[in-house]
Amino acid sequence: MAIVMSISTKTSCPFLPLGVRVRAFNVGMAIIACLVLNAGCSQTLPDRAERMTRGYVYYFDGAGGGGAFSNWSGGLKRGLLDAGYDGAGEIVDWNTGGGVVADQESTVEYKRSKGSECAQKIRQYCNDHPGAPVNVVALSAGTAVALFAVEALPSNCNVDNVFLCGASVSADYDLTRALQHVRNRMYVFTSEKDAVLAFLVPMAGTADRKETDSAGLRGFQNPRRMSAETRSQYSKLVHINWKPEFAKYGDLGGHTDALKAPFVQHFMAPLLMDGMARRVETASSGGKVRNPDYDRWARFNTGASTTFEGSQTINGEKQPIRMIATLISKHEDRLVIERRYTPLEGDPKDASRVQQFLIESEVNPADHPMTSPSAKTANDPDETLSIYGRRMVCHKKTIQAEGDFPEYGRGVRATVWQNESLPGGMARVWLKSSKGNQPWEFRGDVVAFNAR
Repeated sequence: MAIVMSISTKTSCPFLPLGVRVRAFNVGMAIIACLVLNAGCSQTLPDRAERMTRGYVYYFDGAGGGGAFSNWSGGLKRGLLDAGYDGAGEIVDWNTGGGVVADQESTVEYKRSKGSECAQKIRQYCNDHPGAPVNVVALSAGTAVALFAVEALPSNCNVDNVFLCGASVSADYDLTRALQHVRNRMYVFTSEKDAVLAFLVPMAGTADRKETDSAGLRGFQNPRRMSAETRSQYSKLVHINWKPEFAKYGDLGGHTDALKAPFVQHFMAPLLMDGMARRVETASSGGKVRNPDYDRWARFNTGASTTFEGSQTINGEKQPIRMIATLISKHEDRLVIERRYTPLEGDPKDASRVQQFLIESEVNPADHPMTSPSAKTANDPDETLSIYGRRMVCHKKTIQAEGDFPEYGRGVRATVWQNESLPGGMARVWLKSSKGNQPWEFRGDVVAFNAR
């Protein structure tokens, strides 16, 4: 639910190369609209027909948006184009035209009807462009309409990925039907710093008209008594929780920040795009060093994976766990790594937890425990470990680093056994830190790997 005072225009407003049909207020307002949308908005760009054959993005705006004069698509468009996205897309016309409150409080029946209308458009696009990737991106109240649209697709029609930002859908919403129409992943960007979801939505109710927490704060909850089908579908669900390093790309954890152009370019676009058309251009900033995580994975091809088994201890509670790390995509200056965590004991119905991480080739030294100025490292004698039926000589190293590290927590104490023939370079890991003010520990050994 985006908080602005504006009048929404009920017009389909494509956000990638396609003309915007601006209402005839006056020439001056039309010019302002063009500047706000950050695109040529008076005519259809000549390459749109060609771009449509390469893929399409359907964007569902938040409450109070969706029109030519008020929408949050500008950052999404700019970020995708800057990342080399060569497809097309549009803003889905679902908003009521009555403003923020009217959009947020519109009935589920209304939102489902708008979702069904978009589902028909998606089906037609898939028929006209078989094989072209289709992605859905949604903000705030638009996430409800997006889910309803995906649910309404026929059984033989699917989308590639769904991206939910600032989702004001209830956290206990059952995603099974929607996930059945998602080929790859449903990414949910969450932030407990989102004041709109934390304070305003509880007063108005969620977009699916419930009085409960929004999924955009801490993520979706697993349904109770999950069937085998639901467990299978929920393995496609990936929560990307806000972390401090996002701030340098414009995402401060606010309600619409995940749609800021730099954040879209660096974090969303690599997940949306199946192979980037060109290298993502990044602003060069002094003082960066090579990222050890990038270097350990970059020598392998997409699909390479490593399986760890061991235990995870959170706030004193120990749980045996399996963690599979897989190289999902690989670009010149960044990688995407997926980690899937599966409990080895307890309720077998518990779904795996999946996280994906974008790893850049260079980092600020203070952002990684191995490069931090506070780090104290020591090389111990090599050890030979038995890994997947093979005996491997591993270099043993201990690390102590103060500070708060985005992926590793605060106050890291670690011992690692490294071997470069393994994807990710780690044969054994003992790691202690503090995450969310809770003591956290992981101990694991590689039990299988796939070195491509």
